[in-house]
Amino acid sequence: MKKLSGLGVLVTSVALACVVGCASDSGNSQQSQPAAQTAQNTPPPPPPKPKPKKDKRPIEQRLVVGMTMDDVRAACGNPRNVSMNSDGSAMWIYDNSQNAFIPYYMDSGGKIHHVTIFFDNNGKVKSWSATDTGMY
Repeated sequence: MKKLSGLGVLVTSVALACVVGCASDSGNSQQSQPAAQTAQNTPPPPPPKPKPKKDKRPIEQRLVVGMTMDDVRAACGNPRNVSMNSDGSAMWIYDNSQNAFIPYYMDSGGKIHHVTIFFDNNGKVKSWSATDTGMY
């Protein structure tokens, strides 16, 4: 008998929870109607701008003498190493040395590409050099 009465209490509790849950839900639908009406009066958001395609050319082909440091950062990304000299000139180094951690990358003919960019004391590109290192 006790099992039957416990089951009856459980069924009653679930039914009561459903009724209370449904009653509170109907109040929310009335509150959301004015918000929906105001949303209809606003213009739709503009479509998202497409991302510019990543420039896959080698770094040295993206450089031009006279570019600013900001221009170089926009064209090539953040440098791996930065050094500043006492006269105000700078040197940035880019490379793909992370590829050396790929198993057998260097053994199979893969090369590490290094680009060093030299800036004058006004922060403009003066020159650059590029080298490849590898096993073969």
